[in-house]
Amino acid sequence: MALAPLHTDEKARIEVLKSYHIDPSKQKDLDELTELACKLTDVPKSLISIVDKDEVWFKSQHGLQLNSSPRELSFCSHAINSNQEVFLIEDTRKEPEFADHPFVKAADPLIFYAGVPLRDENGLPFGTICVLDNVPHKFSDEQRKNLLMVADLAQRQFELKRANLKLKEKARQLQENNKMLENFAHTVSHDLKMPLANIIMTSDMLKASLNGKLNDKDSQYLSGMKEAAFSMSDYIENILNHYESEQLIINTQDEIDIYSLLEDIEDMIGQREDFNFKMPEKNLQLKCDSSALRQILLNLIGNSIKYNDKDLIEVKIETKETPKFYWISVEDNGVGIPDDKKDKIFELFTTLNTADRAGKKGHGIGLSTVKILVDKMGGVIKCRSKVNEGTTFTFSIKNKVI
Repeated sequence: MALAPLHTDEKARIEVLKSYHIDPSKQKDLDELTELACKLTDVPKSLISIVDKDEVWFKSQHGLQLNSSPRELSFCSHAINSNQEVFLIEDTRKEPEFADHPFVKAADPLIFYAGVPLRDENGLPFGTICVLDNVPHKFSDEQRKNLLMVADLAQRQFELKRANLKLKEKARQLQENNKMLENFAHTVSHDLKMPLANIIMTSDMLKASLNGKLNDKDSQYLSGMKEAAFSMSDYIENILNHYESEQLIINTQDEIDIYSLLEDIEDMIGQREDFNFKMPEKNLQLKCDSSALRQILLNLIGNSIKYNDKDLIEVKIETKETPKFYWISVEDNGVGIPDDKKDKIFELFTTLNTADRAGKKGHGIGLSTVKILVDKMGGVIKCRSKVNEGTTFTFSIKNKVI
């Protein structure tokens, strides 16, 4: 009797098997495949076997009630060591190496076996799908083709599950990294806020105490120091707002109207002679998270004002309601966004390298925060823009009333 040898690259093969994370639990799609294998080959019994280090156990079976078998006795172990596409024994009693095999001499003998190895992308086998019987069979080309087809389907199921597990692990790692980055941002922000406040206060104190003693260049240095501190403080605040938006669970359903919300935002902006703000024609009634919507509109309207080189800033708001969504657009006559930047503007820290109305460059945080909030509210956001003519951001919010 010939015992099944170890695979020529057994160590690597076992590592491949581990990478699939296969457990003994029943899997409906695999049970359907073993049943299909029997129907398409006209052989009454079928197994999907997993060839482990010391034993071969069965992930799925049809027409059998088995748990496992020793690896060195398993016909599936022979199959994975074979270079044949289908490892076929039509009558084990006529094969000298298997004639005295304990499975062949058993009360319910294993007489017919046809197995196809299941392999990873590098060709290393981790199991088989096989059909077997206790009587001999002639295996036609059509039956052989059908078994190979079912084996391919089984292989795809294992690959799909492995890919899903990898995606879940990557998602877990990303979530863990994001949490670490968020904690880092909070820690650094907290540690920097006080020194920045001290810089701002010190620059004001120096300017007051040295009033009349500073030349223009010295005054510019102090003003620049204060402005840089304010800019850094604003940057830190935006980072915190971004991460808070990512963690925010938007589930409140405030009843608000768009006119009241926009009027509040207009009051926050303050009276400006160079600003023409056009309200929507109709006062849309919404039911959504008001704080999230306020932050979205503040960011978009704020950008319309900051990135505008016209003597008269024009911002127009339009709204509409469909059975499933509220739609809001913010249109301006600002500097516009180049075509090659439109796909990246919602990414964190992506900027246009364009100075705003006050001569400052943005930090690339505001629009990424807007995208996060819109996603969390079940909507989408789109951008339409033309350089030197203006930009229109249109976003939707899921209508929770339906």
